Amino acid sequence: MKTEAYLQSDYQNIQKEPIGGKLICTLGIWIEGKTYWIQNGYEKLIPEQSISVHIKHVQKHSKIQYSEVYIRNHSLITKKMKVLMLNYYSKPFKEQLTFVSPTDNIIFHSINNDLFLVNGECNGSRIEQRTVQPLWNVHTELIWNNNRNGTLKYQPMGKGASVSIVSLNMEVKPQATSYCKTWTIHGKVKKELMDLNQLLMKNHTSIS
Repeated sequence: MKTEAYLQSDYQNIQKEPIGGKLICTLGIWIEGKTYWIQNGYEKLIPEQSISVHIKHVQKHSKIQYSEVYIRNHSLITKKMKVLMLNYYSKPFKEQLTFVSPTDNIIFHSINNDLFLVNGECNGSRIEQRTVQPLWNVHTELIWNNNRNGTLKYQPMGKGASVSIVSLNMEVKPQATSYCKTWTIHGKVKKELMDLNQLLMKNHTSIS
């Protein structure tokens, strides 16, 4: 299909690394007031919650980092959780700007002429929560407004050593597997990023 051809047209292009380095994404799971980060980027077994997580990184386009997150519920009861997406630059730089666009309701990371868009979806539902936090808040209770119910502390903008965190709601039936998709898009022009984002949102079945 044309969509597939467009997304793969310049897959082999070599991209110059931005001044702030690459935008790194670490995925995590919030469940029952506890947060588990998948540090190795591929899989994690969480025995106390009777779930396992497997992350598949899919190569779609030279400007897109795309992941499919599969969560298996090994218990006999339905599990409700949140999939977290933590994004930060590999080289913290004081001119970095991270913000929630009020018109698009999407998080952007910006440094000089480089722009990153962060998004995802789960079973057709879009990202539930978005926030920007200082880097040193990560792995502490300070990212939460209410950790018991999984409410992130909202902050729309940050400069310098800042991270973005977004969450997707997920419900996994007993002895079943559910999955969601997350992605970041890198470019110079906002319109190009938004166009690629729309392709991923509208045509995910044909390009996955």
